[in-house]
Amino acid sequence: MDEIYLLPHPGKDGRLRRFVFLFLCLMPFAFGALALFLGQDANWDLRNYHWYNAYAFLSGRYGFDLLPSQTPYFYNPLLDVPFYLLATHVSARVAGFILGSIQGLNFVLLFMLSFASLKITPPQYKVIACALLAALGMLGGGGIAQIGTTFYDNVTSLGLFISALLVLWLHPTLMNARVQHALIIALVCGLPAGLMMGLKLPSVVFCIGLCFALLFVPGPHVRRLFICIAFGIGVLAGTMMTLGYWMWYLQTHFGSPLFPYFNDYFKSPLAPLTSARDTQFLSGGIDRLIFPYIFAKYPMRVGEIAWRDWRIPILYTLLPLAFLLRLIFSFMKRRTETFATPFAARYLLWVGILSYIVWLWMFSIYRYALPLEMLTPLLIVMAIDLLPVKIKSRAILAVVLLLIIAASVQPGNWHRRTSWLDHFVEVKVPSLSDTSNLMILMAGYEPYGHVIPAFPPDIPFVRIESNFTGPHENKGINQIIRDRVEAHHGRFMMLIPPDQKNIAEDALSYFKLALAPQACQTVKDRLYDDTELALCNVVHKSRDQ
Repeated sequence: MDEIYLLPHPGKDGRLRRFVFLFLCLMPFAFGALALFLGQDANWDLRNYHWYNAYAFLSGRYGFDLLPSQTPYFYNPLLDVPFYLLATHVSARVAGFILGSIQGLNFVLLFMLSFASLKITPPQYKVIACALLAALGMLGGGGIAQIGTTFYDNVTSLGLFISALLVLWLHPTLMNARVQHALIIALVCGLPAGLMMGLKLPSVVFCIGLCFALLFVPGPHVRRLFICIAFGIGVLAGTMMTLGYWMWYLQTHFGSPLFPYFNDYFKSPLAPLTSARDTQFLSGGIDRLIFPYIFAKYPMRVGEIAWRDWRIPILYTLLPLAFLLRLIFSFMKRRTETFATPFAARYLLWVGILSYIVWLWMFSIYRYALPLEMLTPLLIVMAIDLLPVKIKSRAILAVVLLLIIAASVQPGNWHRRTSWLDHFVEVKVPSLSDTSNLMILMAGYEPYGHVIPAFPPDIPFVRIESNFTGPHENKGINQIIRDRVEAHHGRFMMLIPPDQKNIAEDALSYFKLALAPQACQTVKDRLYDDTELALCNVVHKSRDQ
C-alpha cells in the first residue's frame, strides 16, 4: 500500500509542506480571535456546574456541599478543571482567546483527515480543498455557537478525531502487519477517543462509531473483527484513565459508579431505578426516519436554541441515493478516478452512519452531534464520490452543495455577554458576620452555582431542591440532604433568585423552616447580565413563628 501522508510530501513538496505547517500552526488562533468577537460565554451549564464543579474538586468541597450544581454535581469534574484554573489566573479575554484557540485545533485535525483521505492533484489544489473543508467543518450552525464556550463538545472532539486520524494513518499496519503488532496499534488508536469518553460520557456515540466502523473496512473478516475488539479495549482503557477515579468516588459515596445514570442496572438506593437519561428530545416512529429534515426545520427539537444548518440532511439524502445508484449501475466499468482512498471513504462514512444511529437512539441532542457536523463536509465529498458519474460532474456537484451549506448556515447562541468582564466570573457578596456556624441553602431550578466560590470557604451550600430531586420526592438522596440540614445547629440563610422566593418558601416548609420577614441582602452576579440574587435569613417555624 502507498504511504499515507497527513501533510504534503516532505520530499516532493517541501516548500508547500512548510507553508501548510505554518498555516496550521496559525489557524487555531483565528478561532481564538473568533471567540473574542462572539463575546464572553455565560451559558446555562457554565453557571450551573462547569465553574462550580471545578472549584469543588480543587477545593475538596464534594460532600461538604450537597448538590449546588443540581444533577451535574455527579458529573466527572476533570474536564472543567483546566479552564477554571486558566480563567482564575488570567483576564476573561485571555481565557476566552485560549479556549477558542484550543477548540481551533479541530481545524488542524479536520485538515489532516481530509488530506489523508483525498486524492486531489496537483497538491496545491488538494491543500486548498482540505482547508476549505476544515473551515466549513468548523463554521457550522452548532460549531460557531460553541466557539469559546464551556460545553466542550469541541474539546472532546479532538480525541475522537485523533483516533480517526490514527486509523487512517496506520491502516497499512493494521491490515498488513503481524497480528500481535496490529492489535497493539489498534488499541493505541482507541486510547484518545476513550480519554474523551471518560471526560464526557456522551462521547460514547462516536466511540461506538469509530470502533465498529472497523468491521466494514477492506480487509480479511477475522482480522477486522480482532482489530475492532482491540480498538474497543483501547477505548475502555482510555475511559478508565480519565473516569475510573470518579467512578470509584460515586460508587463509594452513592452506591453506583455512574450515579444517577443507569440505576435500573446498578440499583443504588439513593435514586430511582431508572436510566435517568435525558430523553426529552428523543423521537419515535416515522419521525426517526426523517429526523434530519425535522431538526433542520425545527432546531428546537434537538436543543434549547435556534440555529440553521443543512449539511446533515444533505448527507442523509445523498448517501443512500449514492449507494442505490452505485448498486443499480454496478454493471458499468469500475471507475478509476475517485476523490477519496477506498479505506478512508469506507471507514469515515461508516463512522458517520453508526455514530448518527447511536446518537439518534441515545440522545438526539444536537450539541452531542457536533463532531458529526464538523466531519460532514468531508463525508459529503465522499458520498458524492460514490455516484456513477464522471469525476468532473462529481466535483461540480460537491462545490455546489458545499456552497449551499456555507451560505445557509445561521449559528446559534448559547447566551453570551455583550461585553467582556475583567475576570471571567465576577460576583459581589455582601459582608457576612460570623460565618463559622452558617449554612446557605439553595432551591429552585435556576443555575447559580458559579457564585459559590465568591463566598467565604467555610460556608457549606446545600441545595434542598434541584432538577435532580425535591424535598417532596421519594428519593433516597433526600434523606442525606435532610440529615445534613437537621444536623446543622447553627443559622441558615437561603440564596435564591428574587423572583423565586415562593419556590424557596415551599421547599423550606418541608424542613420546618421559612424565610425571615426582614429584607434580604443582595448578591450581584455580573456574569449573567449583571443580575442579582437574594440572600435571605432563614428561621425555624417552630421557634420563631
